[in-house]
Amino acid sequence: MEISIRAALAAAWQRVVRAAAVLTLAGAVSGLTLPAVHAARMDNSPGVLSPSVGNRLLELIEMEGEERWREVEAGYSEMIDNGSLSPYERAVLLRQRGRARYELDNLAGAISDWRSTIALAVLPEDDANALRINTGQLLMVADDYRAGINLIEAAIARGVPLNRDLAARLAQAHARVEDHEGGLPYARFAFARAEEEEAGGADRQTYSLLLYYYQQLAMLPDQLALMEAMVTRWPTEKANWTSYASLLAQLGREADAFEVNRIMYLNGMLTSSAELVRLAQYYSWYDYPYGGAVMLERELNAGRVERSTANMQLLANLWRHAREWERAMPVLERVATTSGAGPDFEAYGEALYQAGRFEEAEAIFVQALNRGGLSRPGDIWTYVGNARMEQNDLGGAARAFHRALEWEYSRAGAQGWLEFIASKRAILAVAAELERQITIEDCEIEVERARRQIVVSPDEYDSEGNRILDIPERCEPWFDTNGNRLPDPERI
Repeated sequence: MEISIRAALAAAWQRVVRAAAVLTLAGAVSGLTLPAVHAARMDNSPGVLSPSVGNRLLELIEMEGEERWREVEAGYSEMIDNGSLSPYERAVLLRQRGRARYELDNLAGAISDWRSTIALAVLPEDDANALRINTGQLLMVADDYRAGINLIEAAIARGVPLNRDLAARLAQAHARVEDHEGGLPYARFAFARAEEEEAGGADRQTYSLLLYYYQQLAMLPDQLALMEAMVTRWPTEKANWTSYASLLAQLGREADAFEVNRIMYLNGMLTSSAELVRLAQYYSWYDYPYGGAVMLERELNAGRVERSTANMQLLANLWRHAREWERAMPVLERVATTSGAGPDFEAYGEALYQAGRFEEAEAIFVQALNRGGLSRPGDIWTYVGNARMEQNDLGGAARAFHRALEWEYSRAGAQGWLEFIASKRAILAVAAELERQITIEDCEIEVERARRQIVVSPDEYDSEGNRILDIPERCEPWFDTNGNRLPDPERI
């Protein structure tokens, strides 16, 4: 920045300060007689130099051409310190000494001389404005941004046209003093001029300057429009795409942000493990878990995503949300056995349950409960009860549902299941009794049929002379071998 300012100052000086000084001095000194010069000094007429001051000034300007800056500075200092000068003469000499000090890299001295020159308010307006611009830029180099801003803005207020370079410098200076409201118009002006003047439009630095102001002032719509232009202008710049996606999310356009991230992935811009994991999470958030799981599994297998427990959990959850239970189970099993955490066993148990592997699911749910750390253990007891129901273990299911009654959030569901079990048991009992009665009636018919059979052998009688009947096995609980009704075994 200092090099560019020094170059600008040198060029400005060549155009305005030095040339104007030589012309003014030459015109003022030539054609003046000593009495006239003396009279001019005595009445302090502005814009007129005495012969002695003018002649010595021309000598020093010649030395400037030879770049004898130390001698030049000493000469001007002698004249300023020793001479009886008019305000105009003092202003001219201070301006010239400031130039010498600038060339000697004495920026503080140059600033002091030029500010004193401006304060005398005797130079022509164009010359004074040139000093305001140059001094303002030097003040910015010296980190006195506010003073520099004030001088340059004073020159603009006095007729200096605002151009692209001045606007950019003022925007940068306002940014340094965190006056974003004051600097925004300059940033916009510099950007607009660059878009008009440059064949390819504004450069990256000009875009970045305006973007900085939009960011600081939370001007999200303007920021988004500018970022869209930057993405179009520099389509291979990853940082632009990343910022673009972030802005879309901030503006509530999450789906668009997801699409931008997906485009970045397809174009090979997302390379780090964290970026790829974030994209997988995007898939989940926007209700496309299957696509996220496929992508994440591919990147895990390729080694671009770290196979950490957290990333494996994300993959398992994506498969779960996609209801791809078979693909989720090996990942969930690995996560659970690696972490040993209750919630991971819970997720594994759910996948087993959804896959219809109820006995295994019951065992894993019980492990989850034993390991602890569950956010809703009542729900897991309900799952245990459901798994036992699927295995027709009504007693075990009832015990699990009774445990689920201990939590408010699972109480209603568990109570409903317990009522269902009681109802089912009652129905089963009625069915069993009906089946028992039907069986007894069928057996009575079988016994009667057996009695009517013709006796063909003495062996069909027992030692007491009672007929031995061929009783079907299913009737043995209710009838003895002689066809007599036995006491009901369920009612003894």
